[in-house]
Amino acid sequence: MNSLKKQEYLKILLNKFQLEINWWESIDSTNLYAKQKLATKGYSGPVLYGSDEQTSGYGKQSRHFISQKGGIYLSLVIEVPQLNWQNQGLLTTGIAWQLQLAIKEIFHLEPQFKWVNDLLFKGKKIAGILVEVPQPQVAVIGIGCNLYQNHLHNELKTAGNLLTKMPSEKQICQFIAQITENLLEFIPQFDQVNFLPDYKKKLALMNHDVVLTMGKQRILGKVTDITQQANLVLKTVAGLKSFNAGEVTKVRNF
Repeated sequence: MNSLKKQEYLKILLNKFQLEINWWESIDSTNLYAKQKLATKGYSGPVLYGSDEQTSGYGKQSRHFISQKGGIYLSLVIEVPQLNWQNQGLLTTGIAWQLQLAIKEIFHLEPQFKWVNDLLFKGKKIAGILVEVPQPQVAVIGIGCNLYQNHLHNELKTAGNLLTKMPSEKQICQFIAQITENLLEFIPQFDQVNFLPDYKKKLALMNHDVVLTMGKQRILGKVTDITQQANLVLKTVAGLKSFNAGEVTKVRNF
């Protein structure tokens, strides 16, 4: 299925929404393109941009995000009136939860969460989320998910595939549509949905010793909880501490 046919099929699957859809076989970055369009045209309604591969995909802190064929890469531009700096982490974790629900619905698999913006399957990262806010209350939500890439392990040892073979193009479109539908219905009320109990049950590092890296600062502690704003709670030598950002890695015992 070429990109034009995929785009038209997605329009059929998502026809109950007022949504502009654009799909390519290859692009530099869906988030970058979305931000450029937003800057030149402004926001007039939700738009989905997607591609079968990205040549310059990026994640948190502009890190390179491997985006080869064998995955899905999309950006949803959507207005989020209630979004502010205090609840952006809650939005990100909610998006991860909705992505996990879409995976469960279409592929009957249940990945775990790695706070704050990754999904893991069998201990390997299979998806990442990047929320950018280029205009007040307008978010560009980037999602990359590895379905099946032959040589992924050679590229990055910590990355993995969700599936053992590539699904059909029809099933891929159904997955994209399920993610998009979930987000369009969830985001307008993301701060009112009590999803954190489900999120915590599948938090990969719950009750594990971790290192939280924030810039040049490294904090050692045990993951004990997630707050109502989706902040990570660590038990440290200085007591319980709550964090709204950072990179978490498990402490390995040798």
